[in-house]
Amino acid sequence: MDKKTRVSNEELLALTKKAFDNNEVAEFLCGEKGYAVHGNPDIPDNIPTDFNRIVINGIYKLYSQTHDEKIIAEFCKAIEKLNDTPTRIWCAYMACWNQIFNEYSEYPAPFIMPEKTLETIRANVLNNESALRNCKDWYGCKNDGLWGYINRLDCILTEGCGVGILAASTRRKSDDQ
Repeated sequence: MDKKTRVSNEELLALTKKAFDNNEVAEFLCGEKGYAVHGNPDIPDNIPTDFNRIVINGIYKLYSQTHDEKIIAEFCKAIEKLNDTPTRIWCAYMACWNQIFNEYSEYPAPFIMPEKTLETIRANVLNNESALRNCKDWYGCKNDGLWGYINRLDCILTEGCGVGILAASTRRKSDDQ
């Protein structure tokens, strides 16, 4: 998609369905293979896709329409398998971060991410610290690369929601129920 053209929510839902139908959820999460969903064209950004929109207006919307548990399973499976490059690990983290943030937001996520997926993304990020530090793509253009950006976002979760992705001893919202 052209970066200047923002896809409508209906087009985003169609892209989401296509990704799930074609077993390309990982590519959808990374904005690969024509699945890039860009945010407001008036706001400068340099990221592969709009993670917030694809999670809320894509995955949640599809799940809310179908109530198909396979959507949750495929979403988590895609996050878990994105571990082959620093940028794909970062994309997996971003999708996971949006999910966790939404679990604690005023308009909560329609499902809770399984601990197994959190453990996998945590391990993928921590095991690739060096590669993430050296990756200067998108928001990693500072000295500490994507690693620093991930840590800054994890601090936002910890401070705002009382939970982090990188800390193994987090207390999840589902633990309170």
